[in-house]
Amino acid sequence: MRMKLNAVNAVLAVLVIVAYVWFFVISPTFVFKPAGEKPPLFGVPVADNVNWMVTELGAYKLHPNLIGGEPALIEVYVTDVKKSFTTVVAYDGPKTGAGPAINPDMRISLSTDDFTRLYNAGDVMKETVVLYKEGKAKIEILKDTATLTAKGYKAIYDALGM
Repeated sequence: MRMKLNAVNAVLAVLVIVAYVWFFVISPTFVFKPAGEKPPLFGVPVADNVNWMVTELGAYKLHPNLIGGEPALIEVYVTDVKKSFTTVVAYDGPKTGAGPAINPDMRISLSTDDFTRLYNAGDVMKETVVLYKEGKAKIEILKDTATLTAKGYKAIYDALGM
């Protein structure tokens, strides 16, 4: 009887661990988008515009890799003006600054006009997919699947339907 009880407890413990890893690490479910106003966009995007856009794409669901603590890094490159922005996602949400990322997890490249189209879209996620399919937005996955999964990118990947 005691062996069966230990086996049941072990199975329950494994299920709890698997559920935790799935819902809080691989595909964060209980993370809510931070409240914030959409900053105005005047021509060429600035860091605040990029931060709002990547937040709409789900960057707020990302987190540092639990093994090693490397933060999630997204680079957005505006092709026609050759401007790069780096979004770093730590435990306090996405923060974007000007300049190229060093060893980013993913890179999104698009023109100013396409950034504006995306920025003004009612559904940023859906419009990203449209721009990608039209060849107007390039989305490069630059890290291996295990690293991306450990940082929560599965939630964004699933939402994009890619």
